[in-house]
Amino acid sequence: MLVLDLSKSMLAPIPDPESGPNAERQKIEIARTAVFRILQDAVNTGSLFGLVTFTETVRVPVPLAEIHRENLPYIENLISMLTPSGRSAIWDALAVAADLLRLGTSGVQGNIVLVTDGWDNASTRFDVRPAPDAKLAEWRVDLVPYLLPSGSHVTLRVIGIGSGAERDKGVDSGRMGQLLGMMNLQAQSAGLPAAFTFQEVTTGSQLFAQMVNAFVDVGYEDDRPIEDLHPEELAQHAANAARALKEPQQHATVSRINAAQSVSRADPDAAFTESPDLEVDVLVNAPGGTPASLKERYGPLGEVIEAYQAGMNDRALELLGRTQGVLPVVTRLYWEARIQYSRHAIVEAARALLQAWSEAEKLPAPTQGRILRRLALLQARMQNDKETETLVRFIDETEHRLGSGDPKSRERLMDLFTKLMELRGTYQLTRLAGEGDIQDAALKHEAAVEEVFGLLQDVRLDLSTSGPAVEGALDFIEICLAEMR
Repeated sequence: MLVLDLSKSMLAPIPDPESGPNAERQKIEIARTAVFRILQDAVNTGSLFGLVTFTETVRVPVPLAEIHRENLPYIENLISMLTPSGRSAIWDALAVAADLLRLGTSGVQGNIVLVTDGWDNASTRFDVRPAPDAKLAEWRVDLVPYLLPSGSHVTLRVIGIGSGAERDKGVDSGRMGQLLGMMNLQAQSAGLPAAFTFQEVTTGSQLFAQMVNAFVDVGYEDDRPIEDLHPEELAQHAANAARALKEPQQHATVSRINAAQSVSRADPDAAFTESPDLEVDVLVNAPGGTPASLKERYGPLGEVIEAYQAGMNDRALELLGRTQGVLPVVTRLYWEARIQYSRHAIVEAARALLQAWSEAEKLPAPTQGRILRRLALLQARMQNDKETETLVRFIDETEHRLGSGDPKSRERLMDLFTKLMELRGTYQLTRLAGEGDIQDAALKHEAAVEEVFGLLQDVRLDLSTSGPAVEGALDFIEICLAEMR
């Protein structure tokens, strides 16, 4: 459930430096854009999604339900008409969100994300005690136990816009911290699994990223499916990926996975399977999105991932430690690195990831390529290497989309990616050759690029009816080739 502030202050601008020097955008405009993106993700993953908005009145524009693609235009039109006005009934709105996630005697089950730029000044039914021993007015209901009845499993993420250092300029982070502290005490006293976080944002890009990442587990930059990208976005991604090919000194991770791209050609008739060793990508590439019942499908690893998703990283590490001898070594080390990175334990994360690389390189060839790319994605994210992240993600997604289709088609596309990555070598020769050899090196590189262009056109003709995902991948490769000239 997304609980969105529609009070009048949401009409105010917020700095948006990524749009240009001194640029600003209305907070509500950025929030709307983020909601559109979240809706797209909900459609793609089959997730349940609902929207609660509040001024001094609480409304439910989108009841909690599975979002279907055919209904998306209507919902998006509804979102575009949301207009801020009035004051903020935050507590009443959170209670309504909890009601929509309430499952009878099982309590409140699900995730709530609150986006607000202020503090409650209009709730009529619910309130929050300023201190654990304080009392509420007789006609008010204490919000904290109402959100956390017996049997609940709740995640509450608060995204506060503005610093609040000046009056009416943003969320009062101190008081928000008190609220989350009381919720933690309530959860602990009742023995409930729960995770509550507060994140302050002061720019438009931060607001957009925090809203989207609250609903997308991994949060790789712009991880929409290939076919959902606008042509201009696709071109920008391809240009970024080409830099990873042209600058090997700055993108060492690409060298590590380069040889792995030939793996898929070793047995082109072998069907794609999700072997136990591929559980490193259970959240990213599971068909239909994250499985609803992780424990039932993935056993001990499912318990680890549930704790990780709930933000309980220490609990996730504890559960992971119990899987020694149960999970494949690469899977266990990968998740250790991922959880440690989430805990901001960078040294421990890097150590676990290095061990995972070593173990992955011992795996059988048909399994190795995919896992090395998954490790590369995590490493690129840890190093903030967006170019490598983009390149590897497109290769990974292409193979996954074609996993249940024609093996020959998958082989041809993956072969194109392999040849694209091999162009790094001839490109570097044009930069490293001596004065007398530059022209010769350039001619060899151009011939190699033309060869791949020819293969690309053949594949485009043969796979012209394979769908938008294949077309997007081919467009991506073609733009990368143009950048490699």
